[in-house]
Amino acid sequence: MPGVRDIAICVRHWDWSETSQTLSLMTREHGLLRCLAKGSKREKSAFSGGLELCTLGGFNAIVKPNTELALLTSWDLQDPMPMVRRTSERFNACMYAIDLIPRLILDHDPHPEVFDALLALLETIGGMEPCDRGVPILSVLVWYQWQLLVHTGSKPELHVDVRTGEEIEHAKVYGFQTHHAGVTVDPGSQTTDGLVRVRARTIEVLRALDGGAGFEDFLGYQRGELERSGRLLGLCLATIIGNESAAFRVVYPG
Repeated sequence: MPGVRDIAICVRHWDWSETSQTLSLMTREHGLLRCLAKGSKREKSAFSGGLELCTLGGFNAIVKPNTELALLTSWDLQDPMPMVRRTSERFNACMYAIDLIPRLILDHDPHPEVFDALLALLETIGGMEPCDRGVPILSVLVWYQWQLLVHTGSKPELHVDVRTGEEIEHAKVYGFQTHHAGVTVDPGSQTTDGLVRVRARTIEVLRALDGGAGFEDFLGYQRGELERSGRLLGLCLATIIGNESAAFRVVYPG
């Protein structure tokens, strides 16, 4: 039976018994790995620091043929992300971020860029040092959602009308077609399911991301601008997944 050694972020866990857990781990080199951690809740076990959501650790596992669950044999906690639960805003943002992973990533399908994006988000929102730099949580979320779309092959089209194929350089108001993930001309009041009116500033934020902007490049942006941009990307992700994450409406109410 092949062994797996990697680093991972815990994105889901359930109690299996009084002493054991089942887990979904987003690994860097092996994609999403669902595991059984026997004895993980015992006081003395091979799972140092415990297995909690949003934590980073190194692990060893045995992938068994003809079963959906790998056997987790060790877990070495590397970063507990201590600030994740400091405020409800931090907690809700991180819950939304990890909830998207099992909905988008297939088991054993490596996406190291997605892992790196999730780790960057958790280290910024949940780490000790970045939490005091004044980086807005909404800017990290809009950047993170963009990374998910890009690295799963679903990057929105921001320069060409997805309905006509004509280039759109600038407009005061755009239409955005979530089913086709891209801009179109202003639909006026004729919005339909999947077609929404979008402010020019929202598209500017997304075009900045497309140009390589990081979340710290949005320090001067207003909260409403970041919220509208993040909500739009969240709607794109929900369209791809087929339903909204329950955490989406908590992070982006209204």
